[in-house]
Amino acid sequence: MTTGNTMDSTLAKERRRSKRRELLLFLPVYYQETGEVLGHLADLTPEGLMLFSQECIELGKKYALEIHIEDLRNALIYQRDADPGFNTIQMTARSRWIAINPDLYRTGFMFTDISEQALDAIEHIVESLDKLV
Repeated sequence: MTTGNTMDSTLAKERRRSKRRELLLFLPVYYQETGEVLGHLADLTPEGLMLFSQECIELGKKYALEIHIEDLRNALIYQRDADPGFNTIQMTARSRWIAINPDLYRTGFMFTDISEQALDAIEHIVESLDKLV
């Protein structure tokens, strides 16, 4: 089942202002309200993110999301002794597009509400990943 727009990433016009950082890790992204996993992070920029999921995500809807710092530490993105002063990176993002593969969905989100603290944490993640590559 598809909902709204779908796009083929090879045909989509690139509109990102920041370098996309593809993640070769399996980092869960959670619903803030329930703590359930919405999907797993595929790439990340200061403007938004892409998730892999097994369920179709409704397009055009705003989602209150969070990434757990402990998951980042386990993936060696945050140093164990580094204390950002919070346990989660929280943001609100709107689903913008979806691409359907045989076994999973890829959904792009644009941040609509994100604190400076959360934005700094995302920039730290992107910088840390640049050092790993």
